[in-house]
Amino acid sequence: MVKVAQKELWKNVSSGLRYYIRLDPLGNQTHGLVQAGKTFTIGALERQLNQEIAHDSEADLFRNGTFVLIKQTKDTIADEVESVNSISDQEIEEAVHQLLAEDPVPLELMMERVTSQVTAQRILEEVIVQDVPQSYVDKAKELVEKYMDYPIGTDGQPMKVVEREVIETPQIEEGFRASQAVKPR
Repeated sequence: MVKVAQKELWKNVSSGLRYYIRLDPLGNQTHGLVQAGKTFTIGALERQLNQEIAHDSEADLFRNGTFVLIKQTKDTIADEVESVNSISDQEIEEAVHQLLAEDPVPLELMMERVTSQVTAQRILEEVIVQDVPQSYVDKAKELVEKYMDYPIGTDGQPMKVVEREVIETPQIEEGFRASQAVKPR
């Protein structure tokens, strides 16, 4: 009887499509894609391979808050998957509900320990959706800003994101006809 390896169940909690390395039945590396909000299974060996390939802890999708562990197996080593950024949607919702019930401590503790822009963004989205007091929305925005990954400019300093500029719609002169603007061939 062939023993089939159990697989861990993970969820992509980021707002975009994510790529990770998989092993095909012959052991060759291939890739897997997972959409935002979707779950996927991966073996402990495959996950470890992805974690080794990541150049630092911020790039490790399994510890930076991008993927959250839903179900572990007997092969899962807790030290390899535990992270302050691996917070489920339910945990964030509960902390926000406690804030609305006049107990801000759980949300404040959560915001103190987070070190990932992905997780900070999820907290910000939840406080906006739940319509919490503006002071907590501002704190969540500051947290996102703190961990925002800005490109490095020519001066070696992080560049700030510029808000989109709204350009006024040009006014069309009276008597203007489209046939005058473009002459058909």
